[in-house]
Amino acid sequence: MPVPRLELTASEFLDTTGWEVKPEGACRGDVCVVLPDLPADAEGRFDSRVVAERLGMPIAHDPAHELWAFGPQSGNRRVLDSAQMPPLVLPDFDETLYDLESSRGRKVLLVAWASW
Repeated sequence: MPVPRLELTASEFLDTTGWEVKPEGACRGDVCVVLPDLPADAEGRFDSRVVAERLGMPIAHDPAHELWAFGPQSGNRRVLDSAQMPPLVLPDFDETLYDLESSRGRKVLLVAWASW
C-alpha cells in the first residue's frame, strides 16, 4: 500500500506493511525483530525508514505522485532466491537460438532494446 510520507504512526505502519511496531520491536505473527529507539513526534509518527531498514524492506519512491511504498521483508536482501524464470529461448545476433536454460546457475545479462 503506497503512503504519502515516511513518517508513520504504528497503526499506519501496520496497515501498510503488516508489521506491528511494539515496545519489544516490530512483530508479525510469532516473529519479532528488535528495533532501535524510535523517537516519535507529538502525533506518534516515527521515521519508518529505520524499521524498514532493520526488516530488510526496500523502499520505492514515486516523486511524480509523491508516494512511497515498502517492498517485501527480505532479511538478507535475497528476495528472489526462490523465483524461477520461465523457459526462455532468444535469438542472438546471428539469429541462432539460445536457450537460457543452458546458463542455469550462472549470472546472465540480458540487453533489450525497442524502437518505440
